[in-house]
Order: sequence, then structure tokens, then C-alpha cells
Amino acid sequence: MAWDLRYTSVESGPTGRSGFQFVATTPGTPPDVVRAVTPYMSYRPPPSAPSAPAPEELAALPVAFAYGREGDHAVLARCRYTGRDYSGRYGNFSGHAVVAAPHELEGLRPIELWESPVWDGPPEAAPDLVPGTAFDPDSLVAWLRREDAHDRLAALLDAVTAALAGGHGRVVLVADDAGLVARWIALVSYSLPAALAAHLSFITYTADPESAPQLVVGTVPEAWPRGGFRLGEPVPGDGERPGRFSRVIADCWRTGDLDGIDAVGELLMSGAGEADDVASPGVDLTGRLRAGTSPAGERAATAPVGVVEPPRGFPAGGLPVLASADGATTLLALCRGETSVSAAEESAAAALVRCGGAPSWLWPALAPALPTLGFELAAALAHVAPEIAERCVLLALADPSLRERLPVLRLRDGLPARFRAALAEAPGLDALADVVRLADQVGGRITGDDVTATAAACARRGAGDIAAAVRATPGVWRAALVGGVLSGLERAESGTRRAMLTPDARAALGERDWTRAPRTGGLILSARADRHEATTRLIELEPYGLPEIEELLGALWDAPPSPGECERLVERLGPSMARFAVLRDLPRRVFESAPLDAAETVRLAELIRDRLPELAGPARIVLAHREALRAGTEPEMARVLGRMDAGDPLTDRVCASVAGALTARPARSRAEVLAAATDAVRRELTGHWLDAGPDRDDRVDLAEIEVRLHRARTPVPRLTAWGDGLGRFARRHVESALTDRDPALASAWRALRRRGA
Repeated sequence: MAWDLRYTSVESGPTGRSGFQFVATTPGTPPDVVRAVTPYMSYRPPPSAPSAPAPEELAALPVAFAYGREGDHAVLARCRYTGRDYSGRYGNFSGHAVVAAPHELEGLRPIELWESPVWDGPPEAAPDLVPGTAFDPDSLVAWLRREDAHDRLAALLDAVTAALAGGHGRVVLVADDAGLVARWIALVSYSLPAALAAHLSFITYTADPESAPQLVVGTVPEAWPRGGFRLGEPVPGDGERPGRFSRVIADCWRTGDLDGIDAVGELLMSGAGEADDVASPGVDLTGRLRAGTSPAGERAATAPVGVVEPPRGFPAGGLPVLASADGATTLLALCRGETSVSAAEESAAAALVRCGGAPSWLWPALAPALPTLGFELAAALAHVAPEIAERCVLLALADPSLRERLPVLRLRDGLPARFRAALAEAPGLDALADVVRLADQVGGRITGDDVTATAAACARRGAGDIAAAVRATPGVWRAALVGGVLSGLERAESGTRRAMLTPDARAALGERDWTRAPRTGGLILSARADRHEATTRLIELEPYGLPEIEELLGALWDAPPSPGECERLVERLGPSMARFAVLRDLPRRVFESAPLDAAETVRLAELIRDRLPELAGPARIVLAHREALRAGTEPEMARVLGRMDAGDPLTDRVCASVAGALTARPARSRAEVLAAATDAVRRELTGHWLDAGPDRDDRVDLAEIEVRLHRARTPVPRLTAWGDGLGRFARRHVESALTDRDPALASAWRALRRRGA
């Protein structure tokens, strides 16, 4: 049954409370019906409406007539602004809703209840769903002709069917007159099969179109200042051309061909599984309606006008069949010999064929058009005849983007000439793999030699992605492809070869005997995670022709090894390390960053000293570091440091480490080391102490060292300059601290400062 609900703001409603509420409902109205209706009970006047409208202004305000599906209920609601409420405040409105089961609307499109007597019925009664007299197809034909608005209808249909097909979106109709909005909604509703129109939610007016949940939303210009379908303005001439479905339906309205609208609707619903007779769907082989089978006439004889049972399982969130709406009109056009059919329209026709199958009458009618058919429609009919299957494959060879959409098929003779040409013309490895895969998929005839030759040519010029091509190539053809790739890479320019061998490509080529492709193998080996194994393999490969070995080793050991890694490399390669500049330099790189006093660093230095004497220079400096720190006397430490090569950067690092260790010793001991050292060592050690930024205690130690070096006649100019540059307060602190240590030291330091002054 249907339920009637009334809503407004009153001083005391059925429950005794004041404010907005349902004031009358059909007896027995279920709570879920009330919940379904509540969101529809809303009204806000247009932004330009007067805040205190007079009666005639109230009457002119737009009516909000809405329809939507809420679960198992079809909700129709009408809201009108009434102005003052019981307290005299403005903002009240009268809401009236009718709720029915969808089957109770059979024979009606929801918009037909605009100005229906149902809105004038008594409260609390069971509503009688009687259509209004405002709209009927014949009067709409006449009105459209007077307004010359068929182009606007086509554009509007295009937008609405797109939104219905996807199950989301909003189409905004902008006009001051809600009645004009309702008229256009009626035109759209009559343009669709009734089963689809039942899913067209709408509202004739809202002040907040941005938030409206309906698909078709009416509003006034000031609430939607730009965009939308502005019904009171001329149709823009620069819009996108509507689809064939919308254009054909608009033309049917133009000529008053209501039977044509019904015929297209019948074919459209057949794509949703609603065909009456697949072998004879009401058209002859030319695509013309069979005599006596007009859908409009058939329904007139069997049911009230507009009655169409909705398809079972029709999706609530979208109507996918509408994505093929152009297909229904396209199929008729092709059957009638029309040539102005676009590829997109053929694609829509193909989608419709896939949904509803290929009726027997369709293929004979379409046969003459086969040479011009696009891929989509040909693929939908590929199972019908071998010639259609061949056309699908030829189109896929010409356009690789079509291959993933090929239906399952096998060629009669394999099209050998066409496949051989496609292999030779492949611009890169990826394209080559695609052709090979296509041949394997459809039974195309190709040879391994052709695959190898093309792969070599592509690899040589650096065209394509090796890894992607190997993955895409069917297993039976993979060896032929890889053989060609390796052959081409060996003959390629060095930069091309390196660019082609990405990490994925190296992984795809896998482990091989690289003596037959040493340049390729060298690049792959140099990228291995195990640098020791890769280095060994590169050295083994060098006799077979690897001029880039130094470059490859350099890339392999770009990050310096740890002492342990270098030790393992020395033990593994032995004297071979001295053959290559990159490997000769590795020990020094280790010593430049590894902790000098670490056991593994010292062990590496000893190993190099004993096993690789020609590379032992840096190792001896590292061992001198340990010897200096273990020296029994200050002069012995000075002698050890003096034996180091002053020009070697490692010497500076050793001196810095020794200088740091000496800071733990008394100033007297440090001065004795400096006094016994060479000028270079003396400068290095004092320089490190000064560069470290001495604190208060360090300054006193440095002052004592300065005094003792002057006494030993081995002054360090930088140390003297440092003392002269101390500020007054720093000098006072140094003098005081030196006095506490030894007054003679303080006296000598003051004398040095006076001399400097």
C-alpha cells in the first residue's frame, strides 16, 4: 500500500511538542517509511526571496517536488514555502510525501505526479496515485517544436544517461520557474524506457544544489550562478556534440516519432536481458520495424501506457546498460545501411551485443559492413565467422592497444606474411614481445630466426625494455628472444648497452656463460651484491675481451670496503690486485676511513705488508700509528712519527689520532715529544691541538708546552702566535694556573708575552 505523510511546524503536534514534525500520516505508517521520508522534508527559499514575503510573493516561490528510491520504497515529496509559523517567525513550509512500493508506480513515470490530485487529498488517507495533466508525450512534442529546444534536449539526455550509467553525478537545471524544470524532467523521463526512468531521482527546486543527493537537481540562477543547464537562456553553441542515442531520441521528438523512441528503448532493454525474441526482435533484416510489432502499439494492447517491468536484479547504484545507449541506435543505423557511424558508436553497439548476444538476424544484416567495422564490434562478432576473426587479428596487429581485448579465437592459416612483417617492423623489444605473444595467442605463424634477428636489431639500437620483453614473451619463444638481445648488446655502443642493462634487465637475463658476451656479462657481474664474487668473475672474464674492466671495477667498489672486506679480497685475489688501478687503491681507501686502532684495520695492514709489498706504503703508515702509541719513551714516539711520509694524506690522519691520544698525557710529556720531533711533526701535532678549540684547561697545557719548547729552543710559531692572541681575561687565567703549577713557568710565559708585545 501507499502512505501519505504531512510535515510542517506547529505549536502542538500529535505528540504535544512544538516545531517541525509530521503532523499527519496514513494510519499504520511503518517507522522505516517515516525515516525514508524525513530527509525530503526540507525547504529554503531562494537567496533572492524577500525575508517577509507577501501572499502573492509566497505563491510565486518555486515548488520543491522530489523523487527517489529509498531501499524498498519509492518516495515522492512536495514542499512549499508557507512563510510564518505558529509563533509568527518566517521559515515555515508545508511538506507532503507519498511513499509507495516501486510496483505501485507501474504505468507512471514519477514526474507525472507533478500537479497530481494526490497532493490535494485529505490527510491520513491512503493516497490515490493519479497522474497530473501537466505533461503527456503529445503535448511535449508540440511544446518542444514551439520552443525549438531539441538541441537542448539532446545535450540534457546525454548528461542524464551518463550519470545514470555510472550511478553517480549530478545534472543541474537552472530556472526561476520550477514548472519549467519539471517539464524538462518529464521530457527526459519519456525519452527513457520506464524501467530506467524509475531510477531517475530528481528535485524541481533546492536552494542548495551542491548538497542535493538527487541526480537531476533544479534550482534558481542565484543559487547556481554559473554552469548547469540554464533553461531560460539560449542553448550554448560551443558544447560537446551529444552521443548518437541522445541525438536520435531528440530527432524522434522533433518528428513526433514516439514509436521510434519506444523501438530504441526496446532494443536498449534487450541489452539488459529483456529481449522478447532474440531471433525476431520486432525488426526485419533491414532494421525496419516489422508490421504490427511497434513497441508502443504492443504495450497499448496489453498494458497501461508506460508499463514496463524493470529487469530483475537491476543495479541500484548504476545502470550499466545505459553505457551502451548509443549502441541501440547505432545497430539500427548499421542495419539500415547508414555510413555515418563513429568508432565510439560502434563500440557502444558492441557492448550491447556482448550483453544480449548476437541474434541471428543481426549478422546477415551487418555482413556488408564488415570491411569497415571497427575492432569492438568485430570482436563481439568474432565467433560468428573466420573472416571476422581474421579482421580482429589484423586490426590488433595494426594497433597494439587492441590486443588485450581480443576474444578467444584461433586463426585458420596463421596469416604468416602479416606476422612476419609485423615482427620486422617492431620498433622495440616490447613491441616485438607483444607480436610474439599475439602470435602464440591466436595461432599466428612465426619463426625463431625472425624473432632472434629482430631482437638483436632492437637491442643494438637500445630500443625497448629487456625485462618487460622477456617477461612478456611466451616460454617457447624466450630463448630466441634472449639470444638476439645478447647478440645485439655486444655490438651496441657502450652507453646504449649500459642504459639497456637496468637492474630488472640484469635479473631477467639471469646467470649465463658470459665468455660469449663478455661486455654484457661484465656490466651484469659488476652490479652483483657480492662484490668479492663479482670482482673474481670480472677478472676471469677479462681475457675474453673486457676493455671496460677498470670502469666496471670502479663502479663495483664505488663504496669503500670495510677492513674485513678488503682483507677477504686480498686473501682471495692475492697479487692479482696489483694488476688493476681500482683494486690497488682499495687498501688506502680503507685506511682513510677505518678506525686506525681497530684490530681488523691493523690486521689488514699487516696482511698487505706481508702479501703485497708493492701496495704496502699506506699499510706501513697505519702500522706506524700503532707503534707510536706503544712507544716506551717520548723520543721514541717522535722518531716513529718522523719516519712517516710527510706528503701522504694518511700521515696527517695518523698525526691527528696521535695528537688526540697525547691530550691525555701531561703537558711536560707532550712537550718532550714535540722537542724530539721533526719540524713537520711538531707543526702537525700542535696544529691539531689548536684546531680542536682548546678549553680553559687545554689553554694552560698549551701555555706550558709553549714555555718548554722555547726552553728547548724548538718553538712553534703558530703556538706563539696563539699565546699572543689570547684576550686579557684568558691570559690572567693562564698566568694564575701556571703559577699554581710552577711560578717559573708563569714567569717565563709572561716574558714570552712581553716579547710578543
